[in-house]
Amino acid sequence: MLCKFTAVAIVCALVGGIITPAEVSAATKIKGSEVLVIGDSFIALSHDITKRLEENARKAGILDANDRFRDNSVSGTLLNGGTSPTIPQQYKNGVNAGTVKYVIMDGGGNDCMMGSVDGAASAFNSLIKEMEKSGTVKLFYMFYPDAQGGLAGLLNPNLNRLRPMIQNTVLSSTKPKGYFFDLRPTFEGKYGQYILSDGIHPTQAGSYATADAIWAEMQRVNFFGDDTPQQPEEKLGDYNKDGSVDALDFAALKQHLMNPQSTYTKVFDLNADNSVDALDFAVMKKYLLGTITTLPSN
Repeated sequence: MLCKFTAVAIVCALVGGIITPAEVSAATKIKGSEVLVIGDSFIALSHDITKRLEENARKAGILDANDRFRDNSVSGTLLNGGTSPTIPQQYKNGVNAGTVKYVIMDGGGNDCMMGSVDGAASAFNSLIKEMEKSGTVKLFYMFYPDAQGGLAGLLNPNLNRLRPMIQNTVLSSTKPKGYFFDLRPTFEGKYGQYILSDGIHPTQAGSYATADAIWAEMQRVNFFGDDTPQQPEEKLGDYNKDGSVDALDFAALKQHLMNPQSTYTKVFDLNADNSVDALDFAVMKKYLLGTITTLPSN
């Protein structure tokens, strides 16, 4: 018998394309209110990154047409102190307003501008702990492209210090499960098109390129998919769940039948008649002798 995915794949092949497991998972609907965007002016100056991500989610069929993410990002804010609301406070505000399952964020650029690299890293470590306590499931952290022009000499050395600190914290996080994305490859060779004359903020083209690159990575890692391990289907006759039906299971069935207190146990219903009795015992014996090769069997 074909499994469900195989059957779906064959149908899709007949109409012109194979659907992948990640694409199947990506079709799962999400609530926009459970997606929180936080960060500084790289996101907040135009909010075009968030808008583009929402468009991509709608096109993928996981976000309803009129649904939106919650974007709490604010220009000029820091991870560690500074303009209110700080990035950690943006998160707290989001949690106070409702369930936050997914977080998409940047942060640390303004901290680096002020020379507070270690303070930013420490504040982010504390924020991760807050996310764990609040039940956030996944975190996607986008880290800045290189600064351009007059700010490059001041900002880039600090960004280069902070980047691996944030990356290590994100990738080592399991609650929430962390994903880190370095934007430098996306901007490489296109800084003149993607960065405003101030040398740090994205143009609309840069914002769209950022969102599209992030979305491609989110699809690759199944960011909005369900990572809950699927329970294996119960195998008839395999009472001890060791992957095979053998003498140990035969002995367990015998004990089950000899015990007057035993209740119905599906794994022993080898003829699928909704009861466990001597008929199932006979079926098990035939299976072990090789007289029959499939279960259930009448």
